[in-house]
Amino acid sequence: MKFIDCSAAIGLDTINRVIINHENYPVLERVRQAEYAKDLLAEMDFAGIDEAYVYHSAMYSHHPTRGNEILNKEVSSDDKRLHKTWTILPPLTENEYSPDMFFKSMKENNVKALRAFPQRNRYMLDKVSMGELLDVICKKNIPLYLSPMDNWEHIFAVLKEYPKLTVIITNYGLWGSDRYFFPLLRAYENVHIDTSDYQVLGGFETCYKLFGSERLLFGSNFPMDNYGGPIATLVGADIPMSAKEKIASENIENLMRRVKL
Repeated sequence: MKFIDCSAAIGLDTINRVIINHENYPVLERVRQAEYAKDLLAEMDFAGIDEAYVYHSAMYSHHPTRGNEILNKEVSSDDKRLHKTWTILPPLTENEYSPDMFFKSMKENNVKALRAFPQRNRYMLDKVSMGELLDVICKKNIPLYLSPMDNWEHIFAVLKEYPKLTVIITNYGLWGSDRYFFPLLRAYENVHIDTSDYQVLGGFETCYKLFGSERLLFGSNFPMDNYGGPIATLVGADIPMSAKEKIASENIENLMRRVKL
């Protein structure tokens, strides 16, 4: 079975990782990290992972623009195994994110997916603050990775304004989040779930019964999770093999084919 990791990180955090428990309480935890692209590839080789969509930890722990720059140096635009994802900021305060410049740069660097950390970077992910970017992201079918690390409200809010927005929900904690993302899967056809944290008893089976397998994307959330748990949870799920193959790689491949840069 081919595995494509929909979300993994390169780089060392300044304070290691923040892990979220079932009460949304952040816990600092020391975990093994991949300082460079070669280190992540070594982890992938050990676990049998073919490809991965990656970001750099500096996008979150230092500055989005700096993280994007470091990732460009670490991963070439024609890399066959590692695929770059960038982070965004409001164009009103950071001119390099203005649509005319930013999406041209995305195309030149073969970047097909984006991330946003609105609480961390102190902006509102809405039409007032980010409309000029979100309008184009939505129109071009560019996946936007969002994490409820701080709360789920910004995810629900942006989808109300942009119901066609392609969203990948990632890094939501190992305790069950079905009551949060099941309503989003029901309401918005372009919402997808990174399965890295979906290590709950009967989770895959329940989600498959309600929504099918097309919007589940295999991910590791490395280094917050290690590869073993997400792989074992998917392989051991009581769902058809055809569904497992879609989750493992086919769904993310189909999602990225829709992107119009």
